[in-house]
Amino acid sequence: MNNKKLFASALVLSMFFGLTACSSEKPEDTKVVEKKKEEKKEEKKEESTDAVLVREISSKTYTVTIPELTSFYTPSRDGLEVKTEVNEQQISYTLEDEFGDFKMAIYVNPISAESAEAYANRINEGFKDDESKQYKPSTVGDFNGFRKVTTSENPSFKCKDNLLLDFESVDGSAVVMSVTVEQFNDSDTADMEVAMKAILGNMKVEVK
Repeated sequence: MNNKKLFASALVLSMFFGLTACSSEKPEDTKVVEKKKEEKKEEKKEESTDAVLVREISSKTYTVTIPELTSFYTPSRDGLEVKTEVNEQQISYTLEDEFGDFKMAIYVNPISAESAEAYANRINEGFKDDESKQYKPSTVGDFNGFRKVTTSENPSFKCKDNLLLDFESVDGSAVVMSVTVEQFNDSDTADMEVAMKAILGNMKVEVK
């Protein structure tokens, strides 16, 4: 009889501890789970695909910000691989097909604290006898500046288009920016000015 009582007591105790263990493994509170989800969303929001260049020129700090290129510019050619690189001097983009039949390169950088005209004139001084190598007043979309276009018969290089302009910064001051588009291996240069306009229309510059 005593053995039966002992067995029954042991059974009751084992059931009790079993229930206690199960109750301690409750799923996380719904509010806690939701909070963690929100935190993950916030982390994703903080990840930016913008290209940001910070450069010091003449005791001023220039911060150039451009959104992800494919978010505002679509090349007319399909299947191009787009690469973005930011170094100490410039933001650069490379658009190239897998066979190497087409390549476009874009370079964006602040270059001077003086005016675009003064900078262009200084460069032109070295090419007084060759107007084809001089910067000339030009308009690209809504932007006015000084432009030099270089073409070549070399089959691996076709065209280089460089625009110098007084670009208005966020605080309203003027910044001398250089935007260059180069194209290789293809004589159809229609995309070059389209790409330049797209960059100019989506670029933001801050000066401190």
